[in-house]
Amino acid sequence: MAGELVAKDEGLISIKTLGAHSYGAMESSSSKTSVNVTEESIGEAASMSEETQFALPRAQLTMVISSLYMASFLAALDTTVVTTLLTVIASELDAVENIGWIATAYLLSCSAFQPLFGKLSDIFGRKVLLLVCCFFFAVGCCICVTDSLLWLVVGRFVTGIGGSGLTTLGTITMSDLIPLRERGLYQGLANIFFGLGAASGGIIGGLVSDALGWRYVFIIQVPLAVIVGSALWMFLNLPEGSPGLGAEGSEFKDKLKRVDFLGAFFLVSSLMIILTAATLGGQQFAYSSMTFITLVVVSLMLLGSFVLTELFISKEPIIPMNLMVERTVLASSLANWFYTMGTFVNLFYVPLFFQIVIGMSATDSGLRLVTNFFAVSLGSVGAGLYMRQTGRYYNYAVIVGILALLGMANIINLNANSAIFTQFTVMLLPGFAYASILTITLLSLIAAVPVKFQACTTSIQYTFRATGSTLGVSIASAIFQAATRSSLSEKLHQIISDEDLANQILKRAMENTNYAKEAPEAIKEAIRSSYGLGCRGAFIFSAICIFLGYTSSLLMKEHVLHTSMNRD
Repeated sequence: MAGELVAKDEGLISIKTLGAHSYGAMESSSSKTSVNVTEESIGEAASMSEETQFALPRAQLTMVISSLYMASFLAALDTTVVTTLLTVIASELDAVENIGWIATAYLLSCSAFQPLFGKLSDIFGRKVLLLVCCFFFAVGCCICVTDSLLWLVVGRFVTGIGGSGLTTLGTITMSDLIPLRERGLYQGLANIFFGLGAASGGIIGGLVSDALGWRYVFIIQVPLAVIVGSALWMFLNLPEGSPGLGAEGSEFKDKLKRVDFLGAFFLVSSLMIILTAATLGGQQFAYSSMTFITLVVVSLMLLGSFVLTELFISKEPIIPMNLMVERTVLASSLANWFYTMGTFVNLFYVPLFFQIVIGMSATDSGLRLVTNFFAVSLGSVGAGLYMRQTGRYYNYAVIVGILALLGMANIINLNANSAIFTQFTVMLLPGFAYASILTITLLSLIAAVPVKFQACTTSIQYTFRATGSTLGVSIASAIFQAATRSSLSEKLHQIISDEDLANQILKRAMENTNYAKEAPEAIKEAIRSSYGLGCRGAFIFSAICIFLGYTSSLLMKEHVLHTSMNRD
């Protein structure tokens, strides 16, 4: 049986049974255990001076970690690399009407398949799954070198499967190699590489496209994926007994029988449909339309079927439902989810506010977000260093949550007359806090469950993060559009007596943000102020999400961050 650390009673942390399901490659020797860990022992662990134990020799570990960082960079790069290419590709392939699917296909598959890799790697091993993901990533990029929109979308979808695995499995594998006490620092560095990939995707895509053509954007990623795969094949040799080796001593067909195909179908299908509804709702079809309602209902039915399958049918569930009721697992997941929602809303609507309400160029707006990258880098590494030094994370989560809320107050108060200093620093506190929370919630999840569940909990975190980003922006978009449309309609009808003309201007202003710069002076201010009201509505929603994330983080418990790979 698996166990969970629960509240301390008279200096004792007991381990309670999580459930009847057997999960992962390693079996626990007993169904109920007690571990003598007091509050004092946590403090003692924080001051331990013994050399930290890693699963591989330093030189070998460096090669593996470097490869995993490169994999994370590639996966993040591919999420944004087409942003500057969409119009070029759509024009060449005569596919302007379906341009959104070029970007959406990657994001959908990347989000939907992430929950599967934890369990699959517990069965087949981390190394095998990482190599398979490198293969999918490279093949997907090759498929993208085409003259057909359909095959381009298929290629992006296949690449997304590989990219999601590289991100999730990279994090899981680092947990097999690095003790929890050091784990936060390495994860902080991984977050920086991921951020670099996402931030540089559009720039790299544009430069390569201008120099060689858009197809080479995908071609150059193939050898990089091959290099990552080759390095992992040569150097990722986990020691005997590691959970990352998978189910040892079983033939492939026996391992295949352990895969929860029914649960995987329900989970992937539900995520694909709900994310499609969230992405296309309000754009391709209205939120009140039968199409949107049907997609939501079907996705909820599939999600319910997944839960029932995991509870009553599957012998080895992809996500054991018993894990989700463990206090720290649930609290950390929800904190991650809500913080991600709020942060991605800011990343989308703060630049929009700068460009439309204040009237900046895209370049000037981008420059004001540069400080956010430094805040994210500092937050990621800072959280890791704090946990390595102290062996704790709860108090740090409380502090950065307060900083996030203070930062949201600054964002909500943005206006057309905000000082230059405010414009350049408005994203500092939220960015620093979010990066810290990503590292903290991951470590708290892993520390809260036995080693055999660390792959599953990592997959859970990435699933919450992926769905949070999509749902957050989608909900904020609905709020933004409703607030902007209502305000602008009222103001235009006050300025323009001709109702048809007012409605035409309203439609154009809602469809094209650049119209705020081109419109006649008489209505330009009305458009800008209405956009400002819409952005403020999105910011308030973001603040609510951050508050819910902060509240969720308060429910986490402090668990021991071990200094060796042996967590028994």
